Amino acid sequence: MLYVYHGPDINKSLDKARTLANSLRTKRPDATYIEVEKDSWSPSIVEENIGGQGLFSSKYIVFLNRVTESADAKESLPDLIQVMNESTNIFILLEAKLNTDLKKAVEKYAEKIVETGDKGEGRPVSRADGGQGSGKDEFNIFALADAVGSRNTLKSWTLYRQAVDSGLEAENIIGVLFWKVKSMITATNTSNYSNNELHTLLTDLITIYHDGHRGIINSELALEKRMLSLKN
Repeated sequence: MLYVYHGPDINKSLDKARTLANSLRTKRPDATYIEVEKDSWSPSIVEENIGGQGLFSSKYIVFLNRVTESADAKESLPDLIQVMNESTNIFILLEAKLNTDLKKAVEKYAEKIVETGDKGEGRPVSRADGGQGSGKDEFNIFALADAVGSRNTLKSWTLYRQAVDSGLEAENIIGVLFWKVKSMITATNTSNYSNNELHTLLTDLITIYHDGHRGIINSELALEKRMLSLKN
C-alpha cells in the first residue's frame, strides 16, 4: 500500500508522515524499516521491496523522504506508483510538491493522499472517492486487524465490509490480517485463540490469497465468509 503526504507546509506533511511511520512500526515490530532520501535513491529500492517478501516473511515499511529532489527519482518514480500501492508492504512518500506526472500517478493509484497547506491542510484523499477529496477519513485497516485479534465476529465483519466499500482490495486486507495473526502467534498472550486456531487462520488467509490470484475463488467473498467464522 502507498500513502502520500505532500503540500506547501512540508513540516506539517513530515509530522503526519512520521506519525504514520511510527504507528506502523509500533504495530509491526517485526517489520524492516527503510528510509530513503534523494542521495540514496534508486528504482531498485522499490523494485526489491514491492513483493519479494510476499506473505511468508517480515513486512517492509519504506519511507521515501523527498526523493524527487533527485532528477533520477523525478523521472522514474511515477512509473513505480501503481506497483507500490499493489504491494503488501507499506510505502510512505513525502514530497513538498508533486510534479505533473507524479501527481497524476498518485491520484490514480495511491491508497491515501494527504495534502497540507492553506487550501488542503491535512485533507485525506483516497481512491475510493475518485481522488476528488471528499474530506472523509480513509478507512483504518488496523481497526479491522484489531477486531480480528479480539475475535469479535460482528465487528470484524462490519469493518471488513467498510474496508471493501472504501476501495481496499482483498489482497491488501489479507496482507494486514496475515501480519496480525503472525504477530499473535509469536506473542505471549493470545487468549482469544488457541495456537492451533491461529495457525489454521494463517493457513486459510494464505489459501484465500493464492486461490484468489489463480481465479479459483472470489477472494472478497471467501474472506468475508472467514470473517463470519471467527466466533468460538
